[in-house]
Amino acid sequence: MKKIIVMLLLVTLITPFSVYSQEKEVPEAIKSGMQAFSQGEYEQALLHFRDIILDSTQTGYHGEAYYWIARSHLAQERIDKAAQNIDYFIANYSNHNRYPDAQYQKGRILFLQKEHEKAIRQLYEYIETYPSHDYNSNALFWIGESFYALGHFDKAEKVYTALVRDYPRSYKLEAARYRKSLIELKQREQKLLKLLKISHEEYLKALEDFQQRERFYEQAISSYQRKLSAAASEQDNERIKQLNAELSAKQAEIQRLQQKLETQERSIAELKTSLESGEGSTETTVVSTGTAEQDEVQQLLELKNEAVNLKLFFVEWLQQNRESNS
Repeated sequence: MKKIIVMLLLVTLITPFSVYSQEKEVPEAIKSGMQAFSQGEYEQALLHFRDIILDSTQTGYHGEAYYWIARSHLAQERIDKAAQNIDYFIANYSNHNRYPDAQYQKGRILFLQKEHEKAIRQLYEYIETYPSHDYNSNALFWIGESFYALGHFDKAEKVYTALVRDYPRSYKLEAARYRKSLIELKQREQKLLKLLKISHEEYLKALEDFQQRERFYEQAISSYQRKLSAAASEQDNERIKQLNAELSAKQAEIQRLQQKLETQERSIAELKTSLESGEGSTETTVVSTGTAEQDEVQQLLELKNEAVNLKLFFVEWLQQNRESNS
């Protein structure tokens, strides 16, 4: 009796492929369905596996049929139907030898459904539960892909690195290396963009500072110009007052000398009349009077010339001052 129990346990642990090698124990529909699946004839494979499910005498192979139906739908990218069948298999055939495979396929389907966080949890649980299973490297790859899709590039890189390091013969090795190179490029791009952003911000800040200083300088220059203009105006007014005072003094002197000259002219005229009538004075008086007349006339001419020069200077100075301020 004990021998019979041991034999039964050994039979349950035999892989499906070894079981399938015993052709008498495997339904023809199962063999035909798996052959069609391996050849990419997924619709034909579905027909064979459905025949098994419809056959009530083959209930022992219903779990196998549901698993491959899910795989056939998945191969044809019918994700929802694949999910329905794999969920049914997991819920009803937990003791089936393909149960670990189904857990992996569940994680893969979640990824294809873009349920990336659920896919990560499912696949990590699969790896922890079955650390030596055949699909572990593939599971790592899809975990990395899920992190990549979520934008967690650092975590994705760590997963890809673990895959490359621990599974050098993995079917997903080259794909993982490719993803690692893409992440490195993205990281470099992000660093470059960050540097460009910092440089741009510094440039804008420097430009703003320059513009502020430029406005300050312009305001300062305008203020200085107003002060200089005010100072120049005050100096001009003082100079004009000084010139006007000098001109007035010269004009008063000219008027005084003019009056004196007129007096002298009258005296000369009277003296001349007196000489002509024979009532004149001595020669010395005539010479003295003539010398005084010449000196007065010469002084008067010099004063007039000085006044004219003063007026000319005053006019030229005002003209130059207006041109310099215009």
